[in-house]
Formats: sequence, structure tokens, C-alpha cells
Amino acid sequence: MTDQNIKTSLGEDGVLLATIDMPGRSMNVFSFELMDSIDWLITHANGDDRIKAVVINSAKKAFIAGADLVMVRMFTERAQTDSHADLVGLCGRLGRIFRRLEKSRKPFVAAVDGLALGGGLELCLACHARVASDRKGVLLGLPEIKLGLLPGAGGTQRLPRVVGARLGLDMLLIGNPVTADVALECGLVDAVVPSAELLNAARAKALSLGSTVKSWDQPDACFHSGELRLGEAGAHVRVADVLGLSDEQINHYPAYRAIMDCVIDGWGRPLDAGLDKEMDIFVRLIQNPVAGNMIRGLFIDRQRSLKVLKDVTADDAVSVAADDERAAALLRSTRAPLVSPEALAPGDVLLAIDSAQAHGGSVVVATLGGVVPAGDGLGDRCHSGVWVGPMTEHGRAVEVVFDRDATARDAALRVAAWLRAGAVLVTEGASSQLARLAEVDAAAAATGSEADDRILLVALAAGAMWIAGDVPDVALFDSVCAVAGVVPSYTGGPLNYLRQNDEASLRQRAMALGHAWPEGLSLVFSEHSRGD
Repeated sequence: MTDQNIKTSLGEDGVLLATIDMPGRSMNVFSFELMDSIDWLITHANGDDRIKAVVINSAKKAFIAGADLVMVRMFTERAQTDSHADLVGLCGRLGRIFRRLEKSRKPFVAAVDGLALGGGLELCLACHARVASDRKGVLLGLPEIKLGLLPGAGGTQRLPRVVGARLGLDMLLIGNPVTADVALECGLVDAVVPSAELLNAARAKALSLGSTVKSWDQPDACFHSGELRLGEAGAHVRVADVLGLSDEQINHYPAYRAIMDCVIDGWGRPLDAGLDKEMDIFVRLIQNPVAGNMIRGLFIDRQRSLKVLKDVTADDAVSVAADDERAAALLRSTRAPLVSPEALAPGDVLLAIDSAQAHGGSVVVATLGGVVPAGDGLGDRCHSGVWVGPMTEHGRAVEVVFDRDATARDAALRVAAWLRAGAVLVTEGASSQLARLAEVDAAAAATGSEADDRILLVALAAGAMWIAGDVPDVALFDSVCAVAGVVPSYTGGPLNYLRQNDEASLRQRAMALGHAWPEGLSLVFSEHSRGD
């Protein structure tokens, strides 16, 4: 039998190969449709006596690389209106499917030959064994913390039990993935083999498994947490100290506390009780405005900002040069097609501090600041520029500024693509908005302003830009500002920060700082001003 997302074939050895291959997608991601398919696969395997075991693999370069954007957006929207019980039913379905798979009497083995992130790794953890290939692109992780979330399909319960409390909490609270070799060392996978041998090794592993009862489902199951002493008072403080989490992180980003609560509260419980606790905490987390801010800003709208790079025609023949060594080093680090200015040909791109120069008929793109020097800006011979942000945990933001010249705009977008921008803001005009906001923040920091006051001053400057009509897409603007680090990501961006706070109290704070309230700013608090 074959499902729209999973193709199956039963071997003579009785092992069912289930290959996930979602149509119309470059990578497999968890969606409602894929949940249906996994549910169908479990029913099919349990109901066919010919099937002795199941190996799950992927037809794409990634195993499963997280969650579907449309589904995540829907969760955040429903979190504002639905009851807690309804959200548990909606958001907890994937975890219930995984538990059903885990309790099957037929072994399920994950064969990982690419990215297994988020729900992809949670699926692997629910399987009875995991085999990975030694390919460089194999990474396993739970990066939800970077989006202000927690893994809600069993990740906070199974991962620490599999790899140990210390490493499990590190992977959950820092969010960095591990390679196949590290996964083998810590017990996250059972074997690492050459890619060409992966399926045969996974089949052999599946047939070698005896009981499918997991260690946590054994009578009197007990797990030790070492120095963290998760079952004793003060565990939250110990975890934060060991992992180097600051009070600012924990106070401003509720996902840190939520993940610690899941692991600590679930540690001494039977797995089913731990899973129930995890989902209860997950629902409360997505109802928190910070989670919504980060999901929209760092995931949904950030990805939307990158669509503009698709407008740049791929052309391997186009080269780039820079008249500043810092800019050249940055391009070199991303393996851009860098040449010397003298080697430029017509149609190539020159990233320049001195925007009046040109070489060989190249298109000049001015440097407008950030981590590259601010040059003399746009001029008669230069019709676009880029502000390049620092590399943050969410990527590098790049602002493209242009003065209606489409060729110049495309050249600047090429630079953003070469720099592997993680978020892109396109501004029609002569100056960089992100440069201005960064200047406001730097000036406030130089006077010793508190963090909250710096955010307010940046937000007021952004509000003035919005009043002037310079922010046509509020949600995208906020997203790029958060990625650039001009405001912390928990705010959801400077304009979102204004909306989520009381106007009267913000006016009072602005007055205390000696800052005038921009005329017309009250309109930004209107629902009709969102632009998203």
C-alpha cells in the first residue's frame, strides 16, 4: 500500500520500508497531512501479519526538518482564542501518534541520512532504534528554543532519558544539533554507517530487536540526573548555572523556564504523565505573547523576507569585488565569487565604500554600515547599497537600499544572497533604516540607558519611520529588526513592542527620558496599522 506522503515496500525479510516523500516540497516537514500518513503507517504495520518490522527513511536530503509553517501559524492564532483543553487536543496529536508508534509490538527503526530536527528527531526518539549515515549533512537536534518554543511531541521527556540529563538539557536549552558521530557517542543513535549501507543496516537492526518495550516503560524504571539532581529542590537554579543561562534570558524568554519545568517535573514521573505535563506546559507557552512574537518574527516573517532573493536571477558568471578588506573578508567567508576590482567585467558587482568609483562597467553597491564600513552612500554613479548586520543566533540581517533603479536593486540583492542573509529588508530611498535604528540604540547605550529604555527609544524612532510612510510592511520590518539585533527578539520588533505595551505608560516613560512623543504615533496602536 502507498500513502500520498509515504511510499512503502515490503521485503522478503518481512521488513517494511516506509519512505517519506512529501510531494511539492524540497524537504519533509510535519504537517497535518504527514501526521495522517504516520498514523496510517502505524495502523498498516500493526494490522499486517506479514510485517515483522518497519524502517522509516526519507527520499529527500533531509529526514524531517521541523514543522510546516502554515500549521505553526495556525497554532499561534488559535492560541489567542481556543480553550486550554482544545489546544491540548489540537497541538498534542503528534505526541499521541508517536506514543502509539512507541507502544507498537513491531519494531520501528529510523534511518537518518540528513537533517532530523524538531519533530523529525522526536519521531526518531519514539522509534525503537536509530541508525544514521556518516554523511556530513546529518544533524540531529531540537532547535525549538531558538523560536521561543519547546518540543511538544515528547522531546523534553525522551531526549534527556536517552542521552542523559546534562546533555539532553543542553540540546534543549541551547538548541544546537549534534553530528552523527556525537549522536553515536551519547547514545542518541545506535549505529553510524556509510550512506550506501544505511538501509541494510537499519533492516538488520530492526530484525535484531527483541522486545519493543522502552526502558522508561519497564517496571520500576529509574533514571539518574547526576550533578543536576533533578529530583531535589533547587534544580532550576542548578540547570541554569551549569548551562550558563542568565537571569535576563530566563526572565524575558519564557521557553527557558518552560523547558526546565518539563524536564524537571517529568523526570520522576511515568512517561505518560510526563508527556501530559509537557503538553500542558506547551499550550501555556504558545499562549504567551513572547512565543507568538518569536514564531512570527524569527520563523514566519523571516522566511517571508527571504522570498525577495528569488527575484535575483542565478548567474554563476557574475563576480563581486570589494574596495574594503573587511567587506572582502566577509564575502570570502561565505565563498562568494570574489575577484579583485581590476578583474571586474560589465555586469559584475563592486561593493564599495567609495561609491563614485567603478571598474570595467560593474554595478556599484555602496556599503552603508553595520559590520562593514559606512561609505559615502548612494550617488550619481551608485543607485543601491547594503547595510550588513552582525551574525546573530538567528542569522545575518541585510538591508538593501535602492533609488528605483531595478538593475542596482538586483545587484544589492545579489550581495545579500552572497552574504547568506538570514533576513532581508528592502528599502526604497537613499538611506538605511536599520543603520538609523542601530545609531539610536548605540547612542542610548553610550549614555548608560537601561535595556528597556533603549528598546523604547529604538521603537519610537521606528514609529517615526512608520508615520513617514517608510514602513510598508510592518511585520516584515519588525522581523528583520529582531534578526538584526536592534531590539531583542522577545519584543517581536520595535513596532510590535509599541503595540504590546500600554500607550499611556509608554508616553510617560518617553517623557521621563526627555523624548518627545512623535505626532501621529497613536495610530500605530490601531489594528489596521499592522500591515501583516
